[in-house]
Amino acid sequence: MSKPITRPSKLRALILTGDLGDGHRQAARALAEVCGTSEAPSVQAEVVDYMQEVYALLHPVMKYGFLKGVEKLPFLYGYVYRKSRYRVHKSLLSRTFLRLGRSKLQELVEARKPDLIICTFPLAAAAVSSLKSEGRCLVPLVTVITDYADHSLWIQPHTDLFLVGSDGVARALEGRGIAAAAICVTGIPVRTSFFESGDRATCRKRLGLDPARQVVLVMGGGWGLMTEETRALIRSPRVRESMQLIFLCGSNESAKRLLEKELAEYPGPHVRILGFVDDIHLWMGAADLLLTKPGGLTTSEAIASRLPMLLYKPIPGQEEENARMLGQAGVAILASKKQSLLDQLLALTADEPGLAAMRLQAEALRRARPVHVAWNAMLKLPEGEAAGQAARPAVSVRESVREAW
Repeated sequence: MSKPITRPSKLRALILTGDLGDGHRQAARALAEVCGTSEAPSVQAEVVDYMQEVYALLHPVMKYGFLKGVEKLPFLYGYVYRKSRYRVHKSLLSRTFLRLGRSKLQELVEARKPDLIICTFPLAAAAVSSLKSEGRCLVPLVTVITDYADHSLWIQPHTDLFLVGSDGVARALEGRGIAAAAICVTGIPVRTSFFESGDRATCRKRLGLDPARQVVLVMGGGWGLMTEETRALIRSPRVRESMQLIFLCGSNESAKRLLEKELAEYPGPHVRILGFVDDIHLWMGAADLLLTKPGGLTTSEAIASRLPMLLYKPIPGQEEENARMLGQAGVAILASKKQSLLDQLLALTADEPGLAAMRLQAEALRRARPVHVAWNAMLKLPEGEAAGQAARPAVSVRESVREAW
């Protein structure tokens, strides 16, 4: 039996993320913000955007192409997602791409000297796995899957621990041959503030909202949610007379301007249009319903807030998988193409028993303190060359994932 590993007084964690979708960054932020607190007192974490750091010149072009491709050609994205979901071997393009960034990534790892590498972005996990396969890195690798679906891009050899959002994803990984001891169901990591925001009345008071009117929160501007249908909500007399409509556009300034133009033509005191906000937990805590696209992080934050969801226009691929799981769990309804979004929104907000049932299902589904559970699992990993030996009674990930390099 291996002897316990003696850790330094402060474990250095390098969290690699990416900005092709905000959920990867938010998961990294949730894990990092508790370091040095009672949740993870002995951890010092640094978050690095893998794409910006390793592919500094290519990154802006790649990000623009990816986001535009998903927006304009979602069917193509879905096709590629489905074709590659169970692929074992990486394509020549993928291997070439990772090789281009290998030296830069190795320089990053050697400069930071981490005791643990955590990836909330799949390409980063693939890149670190490649380094480990060549013996260039001996640091334990943890992959945080930020969707409610499995995909081959997340599942890399030389991974010491997978943190997943649901039992369904855990079963899917086991079905691929991953040892159960190398999987921990934590829930997708969301910031601890989502568990501390208080009741709806308290949140509404803090935000200056009318306590007597229903609050509908609309999010997802970065992924094309602000369509003609969502803008039409501002023009609806029934919406304007009966509820408070809050648009959170994030960093999508063009969506914010479109909505502001709509509001200027149809002014109303109970419509707010906001850009980036740092207190999303309060807005979710104040709301009766969330209209959003089914990204893994946003929907996990809603579940933590016990907030019913109306899911709109999921991108083919992981968002469709997320929507299916959330619908089956009874915490969300997928907007139908056969009926206008406005009619569905009005019907759902009028169905108080239905909303109450969804809140109860969210309460049953939510996992308390997912970040705490995640760090508890990660701090049990052994270090360096002992990784994969001391902490795992079953076969290691290295043995259970077929070599793809």
